[in-house]
Amino acid sequence: MAKTVIIYIDIDDDLSLAGIKSPVIGEANVKEAIDKASEIMADDSDFNSMIVAYNIYKKMKKEGQDVEIVFLAGSQKGGLEAQRKISAQLDEIIKELNPQDSIVVYDSPEDAKALPIIQSRLKISGVQRVIVEQHRGVEETYILLGKYFKKILNEPRYSRIFLGVPGAILFAAGILEVLGLISYIVPVITILIGSAMIIRGFDLDEMMEKWWENSTIMVIAALLSSISFAISLINGYFTYISIKGNSVYVISTVISSMLPYITFSILILLGAKALSSALDKSIKLFHDIIKISAIIISYYIITDVLKNLEEGIYIIQFQSFYALTISSMVLIFAYIILNLIEKYKFSSS
Repeated sequence: MAKTVIIYIDIDDDLSLAGIKSPVIGEANVKEAIDKASEIMADDSDFNSMIVAYNIYKKMKKEGQDVEIVFLAGSQKGGLEAQRKISAQLDEIIKELNPQDSIVVYDSPEDAKALPIIQSRLKISGVQRVIVEQHRGVEETYILLGKYFKKILNEPRYSRIFLGVPGAILFAAGILEVLGLISYIVPVITILIGSAMIIRGFDLDEMMEKWWENSTIMVIAALLSSISFAISLINGYFTYISIKGNSVYVISTVISSMLPYITFSILILLGAKALSSALDKSIKLFHDIIKISAIIISYYIITDVLKNLEEGIYIIQFQSFYALTISSMVLIFAYIILNLIEKYKFSSS
C-alpha cells in the first residue's frame, strides 16, 4: 500500500486525444501513457505536467519513500461532468491503493477545480502547478495559435462558442439576406450573442444534456415550445408594425396574433409532462390534465375578451364572466378531489 500517491490531473481529458484511458495507475502504465502522449501532444502543457509528475515520483522513490503515481482525467465537456468523473476515478484509486496522502500536479486553473474534490477524500501534502514558459517569437506565436485553433476544432466546450455562435450568426445573416430583411441583422446578432452568453453563463447546455438523459420527451417538447414561442414573438411584431389604430385596439390585436402560439407552447409542455406521468403510471397525470384544461378554457375566454376589445366593447360580457366562474369552480373542485384521493392513497400504502 502506497503511503503517498502522486496525482496528475487532466480535468479536460486531453489524455483521451492520445488514446490514453484513465485512470492510469502505476509506474509501468504511466510510462506507457507518457510514450503515447509524446507522439501526439509533446508540445502541450499537459505533457509537461505528466513529465513533472513522473519526475516527482521517481525522485521520491529513489529516496526510498513509499510512493505511487496515477493519472486522473475528467471530460472534454468540462463542468460538473468532468468533476464527477474525476471524483469517481479518485474513489477507485483510494480503494485500490489506500494512500495516506497525495501530491497533486496540474497545469491550468481549470484543473485546479479538482483540488477540493481530492481534498475531501484524501490529505493533500503538496501541490505542484506546472507553468510552461512561452517564447514570443513569430514562429512560436503561430505554433501556439495553431494549437489553440486545434483545441477550438476538436474540443466541444470550445467549439460550441468559437464555431457554433459565429456559425449561427452567418446562417441568420444568410436567411435574412434571402428574405430581404438584412436590416435586422444587428438585433439578430445581439440576440444570438446574448443567448450564447446566457446559455454558457448559466450552464444551460449542461442542464439540457442532463434533461435529455432523464426525459427525452420533455426536451423535445421544450424545443417545440421554444419554437412556437419564438413564432409568437415574430408574429406579434409584424402584426404590430402592420396595423394602425388606438392603443387598446393595437394591443388587443397583437396579443390575439400571439396567443395561439403561446398557448400551444404551454400546452405542449404540459402535454409532454402528462405523457411522462402516464408512462410512469403516476397519479400526477390528473394534475397535468387539469392544468391543460385550465389553459384551454383560459385561451377561449381571453380570445373572446380580446375580440370584444378589438370591436370596441370594453365591458366584460356576462357570458365570459359566467364561463370563467363556472370553469374555475369545476377545476378547483376537481383539484381538491384529486388531492384528497392522492393523500388517501399515500396514507393507505
